[in-house]
Amino acid sequence: MTRIEKKWQVKLICLVVAVFLWFVIIGEQNPTSEGSYTVPVAVENLDSRYIASHVPRSVYVRLAGPRNTIINIDPSSIKAYVDLSAVKEGTVEAPIHVEIPGGTELKKQSQNRATVLIDVYAVKEFSVTPHIRGQVNGNAYVGNISVLPQKVTVSGARRLLRQVDNAMVEVGISDKTDGFTAMTPVRLLRADGTVVEGLTVTPWQTSVAVNLEPNAATKEVPVVVHTRGTFHKGLTEKNVIANPKTVTLRGDAAQLQSLDHWDLPAVSVTGITKNKTWKLEMPFVNGVTVTPDTIDVMLLTTKE
Repeated sequence: MTRIEKKWQVKLICLVVAVFLWFVIIGEQNPTSEGSYTVPVAVENLDSRYIASHVPRSVYVRLAGPRNTIINIDPSSIKAYVDLSAVKEGTVEAPIHVEIPGGTELKKQSQNRATVLIDVYAVKEFSVTPHIRGQVNGNAYVGNISVLPQKVTVSGARRLLRQVDNAMVEVGISDKTDGFTAMTPVRLLRADGTVVEGLTVTPWQTSVAVNLEPNAATKEVPVVVHTRGTFHKGLTEKNVIANPKTVTLRGDAAQLQSLDHWDLPAVSVTGITKNKTWKLEMPFVNGVTVTPDTIDVMLLTTKE
């Protein structure tokens, strides 16, 4: 019996050694390795009433696992997402979840949380206004501009949509001698002339047809500044001035004869408590072009 027990002990030791050697050999043939991947971050479970911004475009992850597994990983099998199922309008902190293939271990993730801005999704229609850049050659003038379509649909975050004052297309006429047609992208502008970005414009460009007429007349007239809204009660002095104070009009002689000044688009002064400058781009009106095509309107204030 003693001899039999010793044989079983030897056999058990041999088995353990064999298993150990098997793992060593397998490990040498398929050692642990690491791989790095850039994974796009998706938004999941967001209510259709909302739109999310400031979501990271991607995260960097490092995975560890058997070499054969790592080298055969399809990056599309790694998923990164933020779950926005219970959010409301405002700023939220959301974890960035990462799902990885079986047999691997997540060793590193470049970003674990995201500060996401949740806005109400909104849609609004705007008329498109042409804005002329430059001057035509010779004695011609712009008699008419046709924009098709005349209106565009703007969609996206309500917070941004409220900032849009008008939709404008730029029409370059420098060195033109004949009428022409061009496709021009639509720009969304605030009242101060700055561009609003982050919204979707449909269609994003319009067809602009420009008709040139001969025998242009010119006339220099003063500009008139207009405001809308109510000045802040804490302001003892408020002076609204334009720079330059005069503009040169170019167009039909009979039409210019009735113009003794040029009205600037009204600027809103509600809630303003300090000096401010608006950069107003002159729209094309009734076959008359204006030089310069951009005018600065400045509000100079003094507090009590």
